[in-house]
Amino acid sequence: MLTSLWKKSTAPVFGEIGAIPLNELQRRRHYPESRYISVQGMNVHYRDVGEGPVLICLHGIFASLHTWDAWTQTLSKHFRVISIDNPNFGLTGAHPEGLRKHLYSDFLNDFTNAMGIDRCYMAGNSLGGWMTFEFAARFPEKVEKLILLDSAGFFFIPPPILISMAMPFGSWFASRFKMPRSVLKAVIKTTYGDPSRLSDEMVDVYHDMLLREGNRDAAGRVMRFIRNKVGFDHSYLKQIKQPTLIMWGRKDGWIPVSHVEKFNAAVPHAEVCIYEDCGHMPMEEIPQRSAADALRFLQS
Repeated sequence: MLTSLWKKSTAPVFGEIGAIPLNELQRRRHYPESRYISVQGMNVHYRDVGEGPVLICLHGIFASLHTWDAWTQTLSKHFRVISIDNPNFGLTGAHPEGLRKHLYSDFLNDFTNAMGIDRCYMAGNSLGGWMTFEFAARFPEKVEKLILLDSAGFFFIPPPILISMAMPFGSWFASRFKMPRSVLKAVIKTTYGDPSRLSDEMVDVYHDMLLREGNRDAAGRVMRFIRNKVGFDHSYLKQIKQPTLIMWGRKDGWIPVSHVEKFNAAVPHAEVCIYEDCGHMPMEEIPQRSAADALRFLQS
């Protein structure tokens, strides 16, 4: 009796607050093209649409494969578009190892092997951009071309929410307090050049994925790894020989447009496309324009 009472009284302290069970999120956020594959001890959620050359799309921190919806609709007419819920995010959830050196590029190598993909095109936003260029550098035989959208790679000062999750016990506290939807919406607005473009439906998706069981703690582990490494290993950029397109929103409030010069210096053969009225996520904020530029580049 005393044991059961103790468990009830301590549940809010030691358990996640507001976590949404995976089966409920799957009911809400599945696509008809949703698929799962076992890789590195995870049941990895991905979306597979279209036929032709493979284009793999990788989202940024706190996001999910839903950020590529509009690109998928456009580019799947020409490519087999595979978008992934990256480990530690989305319906895929926490990686058993958290984050370590080469974890994401090793994951992408294992994922492509499991899918039977020998050669592909790549597109990555923010954290997904770092994943993309590290994979392209370490496994160049697998990557035909790559697109980096407002990519992580060089040192920048993260938004306060990311800094807080990187602090000791930051992700533990994040898991014990359910972030109000209104607060999350305010955070996501900072990623848009024109906040009026942010739809309520997209806010709901972000909120759901943040509350997937284990995701808040997993995101904290990612941020602590980045903090401990003082950023990202951008030395891989100098190894990129593949055709590269750098996309950036001039109004990016997370990773400033000045980073374009750094990427262009490291990858001098890269093309650059800057959107004057866009923020951190061109594929989400201005999907038609950015998808059209991506298609031109990929087919050239």
